[in-house]
Amino acid sequence: MLDAHFAHVAKTYPTVLPGDAVSPGRLQVCLTFDDAYFDFRARVFPLLKRHGLRALLAVPTSFIREQVEVPEEKRLEVESEDAFRDPDSGGFCTAPELTEMATSGQVVLAAHGMTHVRLDDDDADLVREVESPQSFLRSRLRQRVDSFVFPYGRFSPLALAAARRHYRHVLRIGGAINRGWDQDVLYRVDADAMETPSSLFAPGRLLRYRVRLLWNRLRSR
Repeated sequence: MLDAHFAHVAKTYPTVLPGDAVSPGRLQVCLTFDDAYFDFRARVFPLLKRHGLRALLAVPTSFIREQVEVPEEKRLEVESEDAFRDPDSGGFCTAPELTEMATSGQVVLAAHGMTHVRLDDDDADLVREVESPQSFLRSRLRQRVDSFVFPYGRFSPLALAAARRHYRHVLRIGGAINRGWDQDVLYRVDADAMETPSSLFAPGRLLRYRVRLLWNRLRSR
């Protein structure tokens, strides 16, 4: 399904990453993936190269290891909950794997918190969760990091203000299109349950995204 979806996107729509120039009045697609699981490196990255696409990969930095002593086939079997519970199980990409993908030109890294906790609590440690991931990705992987993706799409006004101070682009789940990169929060369409390779772009879906955009603008979130 993902292979066919990428083929449809590559054939039909220009693709962009945060900060790229966008054409007003034309639908463009920004591909984003969360959590930096190893299956992104093993399954998604080769498809990006095959179809000549680029994607934004959000990394929760405290789970990234320099290396893991686990065979690739076992790493692919690690469930999401187990990966977070035991980062040494190999469920996440390693630092060298992230570097390889970032230097390929196919993948741009984004910060996704340090410990992947919700940031809608005013007591959240924003220095650790918002600022530290940027420092890690810049110093360890030598990558420019301009985007922050809120874990679970949740944030408080304080967390949003902190993210805006340190990053040019701030993203969350929200099921809406965006008119450009100059908004406080960039909304993303959830593609986890695609019915067909092109179902996300069906006329009815696009109408719902636009209605959600209007609602977001009215509530200023």
